[in-house]
Amino acid sequence: MDKTIEKLRRFKAIQESNVKKGEIIIDISYYGKITLSVNNTDILDERQQDLYLVKKEINGKTQIEFKTDKGVIATITNEGQIQISQDFKELINENEFLLQLKNIMPLSLEKLEKLEKIQDDKVKKDKSGNKEPVLQTEEQTEEEKDMPKKYIENPKDAKIDLSRKITTTKTFYDLLPEAKEKGAVEVVVRRKGNLTFEFIGINSAGEEVPFKTLEQTEGTNPNKDIVKINADGSSVKKDQVSTMFKIKNGENEGNQNEGFTIKLGEYGISEVSYYRRSSELNEYSTIPVNLENTNQKRTNLDVREYMEKTKNTTTNDNIERAEERINSDEAHETELENIDDDPYNDVEDSYEIQIKKAAARCKISVEEFKKELNKQDGNTLEEKIEKAEDTINEQFRRRGR
Repeated sequence: MDKTIEKLRRFKAIQESNVKKGEIIIDISYYGKITLSVNNTDILDERQQDLYLVKKEINGKTQIEFKTDKGVIATITNEGQIQISQDFKELINENEFLLQLKNIMPLSLEKLEKLEKIQDDKVKKDKSGNKEPVLQTEEQTEEEKDMPKKYIENPKDAKIDLSRKITTTKTFYDLLPEAKEKGAVEVVVRRKGNLTFEFIGINSAGEEVPFKTLEQTEGTNPNKDIVKINADGSSVKKDQVSTMFKIKNGENEGNQNEGFTIKLGEYGISEVSYYRRSSELNEYSTIPVNLENTNQKRTNLDVREYMEKTKNTTTNDNIERAEERINSDEAHETELENIDDDPYNDVEDSYEIQIKKAAARCKISVEEFKKELNKQDGNTLEEKIEKAEDTINEQFRRRGR
């Protein structure tokens, strides 16, 4: 660890020696050595480079850059997106670069120096007065655990928008009253490891506050059937999440029917969703939780209303309806209108539309066409429809002889 701190200090000193007027280096983080590769037609050029994350302030505004000894590779925008620098667009494989970032947790110089100071102070305290070091008791260990921990910002933390309602009536504070009781003015979701996450509350003093009423119920890649509805309701499909947290002492707590799912999204920033579980099925409906530091769309009112209505008595029906629509469509996707409680606002999936058109061309009913379609082999719906049409037309030709 000492070598890493020294490496970070040297790099920070270089950055500080080159700052322009109005610039301040706030912190430097180290990703370790990453592979920068260029894929050409005949050769694969790979090289290892030390990658740093430089956080600085320019005339009062924060700027975050990914740097190597060669210069600025990429920057993080205000929306949390990673933009490759123009000079490097042709020199590195962007997809491989972003994939590596997702799987590495950077080491912050500011955080490492704070830990170093704590350790040094402890050693000095133990050596003072030529006294033997005092052994820690279990009681002292617990006290240390309860001491406030300063929150250190990470650009990949997903910051929950506490001002936005998640359902039509409830904000994050309403769903988790503990957050308000403990004075959390901000709540972020952070990736702890490869696919593990945590919720962090932050009070007005910039200290972390733990949440005891949020409990992780599943490890990585939970084996659950989750029906995900996007922000505008235009997409309803199956989803695979990284982990799940239930809200303890909330509504329907006995059946773990309410909580949050988390998955790793684009550019390594967490995607957070609010879930409700059906009372009888081991299946879930989720809608997005609005975040502050991403460019995600605001969740529409009708989507929030849907989740508000899906109490225990109706969630089963809605999930079963979603399963049916998703499984019947080749794209395995439908829309919110098709699974809500209003039977008069349903829209046809692309699957149904294509079948209706094919049945009309063959001048037979949709039901009869589907019977023939189910007999056909093919990798795509279009291929099966074409074979079904050929078979039906051939049958008609034979009858006309």
